[in-house]
Amino acid sequence: MSSLVDPLVRIAYRGAYTLALGYWFVRRPETEGTLVGVWHGRKVLLLQNSYKQVFSLPGGGQHRGESPRETGARELREEVGLSVAPSELREVFEARGTDEYKRDLCHFAELEVDAEPTLALDNREVVWAAFIDLDTALQLPLAQLVRAYLEEAARRRGQGTSTP
Repeated sequence: MSSLVDPLVRIAYRGAYTLALGYWFVRRPETEGTLVGVWHGRKVLLLQNSYKQVFSLPGGGQHRGESPRETGARELREEVGLSVAPSELREVFEARGTDEYKRDLCHFAELEVDAEPTLALDNREVVWAAFIDLDTALQLPLAQLVRAYLEEAARRRGQGTSTP
């Protein structure tokens, strides 16, 4: 039954996202959230949402009273089925952006894993996820703040990139 419903839910997500973009265009809200860089050596976990054309990291908006690490842990569980304690995440970077007509404050946290974990995608909001080499990831179409984080991570980790 899920395979019959999934395409309809993806259509609903695209519609809701389009409406949200219109709202954000008019209101220009201030938002705050967390994205999580899950690293396995030189590879980072990227994902594809059903309603966006760019690649991103697991993450999302902060709930009232949540810390950035709590938000990151919740979003990892919701988006890719990875359960970690907030204390396992390390806050490393913060950036502001105006992508999608919002004034975003985005916290970035990191998680280092010894082996690539088994991921559980809902195939509705998140339709693809994989660990990608950092240099390759930087060649992909990325969300604005994700690109800023990955470029900063490359510098911080002492890894050269092939981007200009």
